[in-house]
Parts: sequence; C-alpha cells; structure tokens
Amino acid sequence: MIDNSAELVLKLQKGDKSSFEGLFDLYKDKAVRTAYLITNNRALADDIVQEAFILCYFKIADLKDPTSFKTWFFRMLTRLAWKMSAKEKVSIPVDNIFEFAETEDTHLVEGEIIDKEESKYLMDAVEHLEIKKKITILLYYYNNFSVSEIAEIMGCFEGTVKSRLHAARKILRKSIECDNTYRMEAKCNEITGKF
Repeated sequence: MIDNSAELVLKLQKGDKSSFEGLFDLYKDKAVRTAYLITNNRALADDIVQEAFILCYFKIADLKDPTSFKTWFFRMLTRLAWKMSAKEKVSIPVDNIFEFAETEDTHLVEGEIIDKEESKYLMDAVEHLEIKKKITILLYYYNNFSVSEIAEIMGCFEGTVKSRLHAARKILRKSIECDNTYRMEAKCNEITGKF
C-alpha cells in the first residue's frame, strides 16, 4: 500500500472527513500490532487504537507538517499504550507475538535466526526490559521504524534511541546467553542424573 498519508492529512485538514478513513486503513493494522505488543491485551489494544484515532481526528489541525503524520500518530499511540501498560502491569505475549510480528517483514536482533524455543526466551527477556527500552525494541524490530522515527515518536534524540537499542541488545544478549547456559546445564544434569 502506497503511503499517501500527507495527501490525506491535507484533505482532512481542509474538511474532507472521508480522507480520515484512508488514514485509518493505512495505519490500523500496524497500530493494533504496536498496541498489542506493548499491552499484551487485544481488547485493550483495540481500545487504545480507537482512542488514538479519535485523538488524531480532533488534533489533526495541530499537525504542522503533514509528511510527519506517521510519527505524530505513533507518538500518540505509544504514549497511550505506555500509560495503559503502566496501569495494567502487562507483559508481552510470548505465545502470540510471532503471529503479529510476522504480518510484515520484520527482523530480529541483528538478523540472527532464532528457533521457536529461543524466540520464547528472547521475548521473555524483552518483557523484562525497562519500558522505554522495551518500546524502542518493539518499534524498531517488530514495526520496522527507523531510529529517527522512533526518536520523533518517543520525543527524544536519535542518540538516545541508539543508546537504548544498544543497551537493550546487550541485556538481551546476556539474558539469552544465561538462558542457554542454564538449559545446557539442565540437559547435562538430566542425562547424567546429577541435580
């Protein structure tokens, strides 16, 4: 689908209410996936997306640069999801995450090929990241946002996003290594009968 959001935004700002439907169709799937990955609750994700689009509709006149609609909208969406996840103390859906993550081409940590078991360990590790690092990882790896888009969405500098990505990768790498070591020791103990 061609991203003609700037054109749709201009039409909407001029009063063409039908162009809002085009914006909705353009971003709804990615918005639901993003909200779901942050909240781990499909109903809550749907509510957040609905609220984000309502806010978008009423605040569209405030958007000065129509070409920045995507990051402007996802900033609203992630902040709503962020607030709701803090209230709900939710976790990332380990079992269903790949159903949502695979709906578009995505890449995992540094392009590594990870089997399903390792994927569960990875998602468990992502779940335990501090919220800003978690959202940065989700936006970058599961929604394919660029560093500059994430910076705009999260209201921070690109260097901050790069730093969060680096720190999160380091934590995830260490966590996976610990899990692998633990699993190998458990298998060895199972084979040798030592516990």
